[in-house]
Amino acid sequence: MMLRILKQGSTVALRVSRLIHSSHGLRAGGVTHPQITTHYSVVPRHNDPRWEGIDMSREADECDVLIVGAGPAGLSAAIRLMQLSEESGEEIRVCVVDKAPEVGAHTLSGAVLEPRALNELFPDWKDREAPLHTPVTSDSMYFLTEKRRFPLPIIPGLPMHNHGNYVVRLGNFVRWLGEQAEALGVEVYPGIAASE
Repeated sequence: MMLRILKQGSTVALRVSRLIHSSHGLRAGGVTHPQITTHYSVVPRHNDPRWEGIDMSREADECDVLIVGAGPAGLSAAIRLMQLSEESGEEIRVCVVDKAPEVGAHTLSGAVLEPRALNELFPDWKDREAPLHTPVTSDSMYFLTEKRRFPLPIIPGLPMHNHGNYVVRLGNFVRWLGEQAEALGVEVYPGIAASE
């Protein structure tokens, strides 16, 4: 069914037209509208003339480890797997797929990065020119009211205490991680959304 709202002067009239499916489109009130969906559950592709002659087969590939998502966790896992592979002398194929058009494109936020895990992954991250350039120099936390602010203490050991951490743009950091992963032999494929 298709619902149309027609406004005439100050009154509103509702008109319901019956939709009739055809292989060329939708028919309502004697007018044929072009088919706008290509989803196979609505119009099977073997009945849809727009798909004639189009090869719908998918590429297939195999790897030892596939990681979905080229964010900090996915790339760190891929890097660590390749490092362990080198240490053991066993060759493995590690692939990372990400739906973003390029690595780091969907990681847009700023962040405070605690570098302990990075030190374990790459003890020489400064020599590798990691994009950690702005160390945290001070922390402030306030309780805000409508007209005033009240300072709150920051206790060492709590997440609000950021001494030794770095302010980063996470997209730049992830892009750098992607470069490090590829240098180790990880295959990174951006622009591929994993579906199954």
